[in-house]
Amino acid sequence: SDRVLALVRFTGTMSDKGQLVRRILFPNPISFIFNEQMRIVTCILLLYAVFIMAMSAYLYQSNPVAVVLYGACAVAQLLSPLLPAALVIGQSVAATRLRKKKIYCVDPQRIMTAGKVQILCADKTGTLTKEGLEFYGGRCIDETSGRFAAFSGDLLSTSRRFQQAVASCHSVADLDGQLIGNPVDIEQFRASNATIDPQPEYLDAIQTPADSGLGTIHVVRRFQFVHARASMSVVILDASTGKLHVFVKGSFERIKAVARAQSVPGDYDDACADLAREGCYVLAFAHKTLDAVDPANVGDFTQDELESGCDMLGLLVFKNMLKEDTAKAIAELKHGATRTVMITGDTALTGIVIARQCGMVPENSRVLLGESKTPADEIQWTDVDTREPVADIQPYLAELGSDGFPTTELAVGGAAFERLCATGEIDALLLNIRVFARMKPTHKVECIENHMKYAVTAMCGDGGNDSLALRAAHVGIALSDAEASIVSPFSSADRSMMSCVELLRQSRAGLATSFANFTALICYGQIMSGMLKMATFYFAISLTENLWMLIDGAISTGLMLTISMSGPAERLAPHRPTSRILGPQMLASVGGIVLMNWLFSALSYVWLFQQDWFRCNEHSAAEGDATKWWLQGDNYESSIMSFVCTFQFINNGFVVNYGYLYRARWYKNYALLVVWGFLMAFSSYMLLADPNRVGCAFRLNCGTASTLEKLGYGTPTWKVEPYNSPLGHNVIPKQSRYELWGYCLGNMAAANLWQVFVINGPVRNLLRKKKPLRRLKVKL
Repeated sequence: SDRVLALVRFTGTMSDKGQLVRRILFPNPISFIFNEQMRIVTCILLLYAVFIMAMSAYLYQSNPVAVVLYGACAVAQLLSPLLPAALVIGQSVAATRLRKKKIYCVDPQRIMTAGKVQILCADKTGTLTKEGLEFYGGRCIDETSGRFAAFSGDLLSTSRRFQQAVASCHSVADLDGQLIGNPVDIEQFRASNATIDPQPEYLDAIQTPADSGLGTIHVVRRFQFVHARASMSVVILDASTGKLHVFVKGSFERIKAVARAQSVPGDYDDACADLAREGCYVLAFAHKTLDAVDPANVGDFTQDELESGCDMLGLLVFKNMLKEDTAKAIAELKHGATRTVMITGDTALTGIVIARQCGMVPENSRVLLGESKTPADEIQWTDVDTREPVADIQPYLAELGSDGFPTTELAVGGAAFERLCATGEIDALLLNIRVFARMKPTHKVECIENHMKYAVTAMCGDGGNDSLALRAAHVGIALSDAEASIVSPFSSADRSMMSCVELLRQSRAGLATSFANFTALICYGQIMSGMLKMATFYFAISLTENLWMLIDGAISTGLMLTISMSGPAERLAPHRPTSRILGPQMLASVGGIVLMNWLFSALSYVWLFQQDWFRCNEHSAAEGDATKWWLQGDNYESSIMSFVCTFQFINNGFVVNYGYLYRARWYKNYALLVVWGFLMAFSSYMLLADPNRVGCAFRLNCGTASTLEKLGYGTPTWKVEPYNSPLGHNVIPKQSRYELWGYCLGNMAAANLWQVFVINGPVRNLLRKKKPLRRLKVKL
């Protein structure tokens, strides 16, 4: 008879807790669109590389070594090994900057996703409002009349039973003088001014203040708070009377369901609603006395048996104060075209008050509250301000404001949310609901997942009950260093909603930077494999050895690194950066720059052939020895292409630095300006100066020593390898050098004007108004 038999129904990941852990450890995979489009881009570049190899085979007909060599180089230049790095360097820099702002990231790939957030869901308590609730007072029920007594901010002026409930009905523990437990429980216990005896006779011993006259309260049994029940309970022994009492604490809706109907005042709902409208956090107590029960036998009762037949005791009220910068953060998020939504476990009325205070609900907006007792019941809609029932909400949602969106906001409770999900009505109403109240952890996940169907969704919370939602969202940021931060991709030591603003600012800048680097490298590959490679094949020429090292080692790498140093914009822009590699903005930017570079490269040869000092390089691609490529640069064709392409390479890094919407203005990227200025000065010096040591090192504007002496430039004091050409030099006359320099600057100017006025300027703005892309439009 002493044995207890139990049937284990679920273990491991099959249990409720196991399912929770499993979803935290293995969240649904999130695919970002540029990862999907990158495969298409790779295929396009591979096809282009095959075309280049075909041209190589056609022009180098008798030299299979040259075909393989130049074909392999074309593939390597088109599919640069730096392309993957270009797409992640922005997120790496953003992660470093976030760390300096005390925002820590454990999943850097989510930074790119954060740059596209359109809906941000936030918990209320500890996130929008201050972490600790402030004790506001209590409102007891008069035992004689059964009606509410006047509200009292002084706990000592309340009834004896109410004071006992406040002092004992919690799960606070004392660890070396520090109170441990739920923040609400701690604030409640502090309000009682009681202390915990370190050597209890039973489970706990509460020493109440001497002026209260309550004496010692022994906690004989405790049932911890459970979200599913929305309540907790204790059995206490009053040392002064020797009687056992049961106290139940929970949400005022739950305690109303637990307590005997005769003990609930007629104006109970109105009293709770009035406090909630003031932004208060309201809990309720119920009580009953256990007669003729020995403390040793309390363990024989179930929780339901102990809680049944309790009488309503009163309301415990806390003030929910808004954080100082929450309203500013919500305004900034709305300016950045980000819809903000509240998901809270608190009452709907309290949530609506906070939403109005912080600006989440616009001023003068009508709010309709939908509630039902159980998920099986019909939803009853009520106007929060007039308290009048609303039979049909559709006419209200049809009233549009100047922004084209309904002037009415919706709020729903947990049971009503379940009802909407079960009937499928949630799809039509989801983006009109601003406040989701009385939400359990599983409800929060379902709410997040519903929003994720429509847009990139972020979740911001601070407690353990937000952990699953933080993990399920596209982007989760925990304003905590406790359990919520373990599962969230982002966590902030600064527990402010401004951390969300900073995350979006840095993420948008990181996304824009990654695409800027990607654009620069694509343009680099097109220059290399476009006119440069075709000229190499057709004229049997090549860039010099040192110039290759300058382009790959200094220009491409140096500019890519400095592009990433551009800081974020000061404010969130009303648009999000593109995430489509094959989107109109990227195609127009890359296509425009590439076509201009090809055009100017072709015209540079037209200009060259018109010069009376020009002598053609008399070699055919099929007859020359392409394996000795370093000997093929000592001619005018190679020299002209070297100068034109070098300036194009330098311009690639500068032209993608525009874009003040998401990044700081171009002139604030000082590192890029310094590197760009140095490279421009260096290349201009090689082009404009007479034969000198620098130019001869790159075999540009130089020649064999004896030839330079005949041309009147004097004998060089440095060593020059004999030139592999009949002329013995490739020195461009001074007048023509300035013409070519101006021509290169014109090429750069054209590309910059295209980027400034078409891609980032008035032309884009005009097209955005005339032919907007199909995007989800939501009320901010």
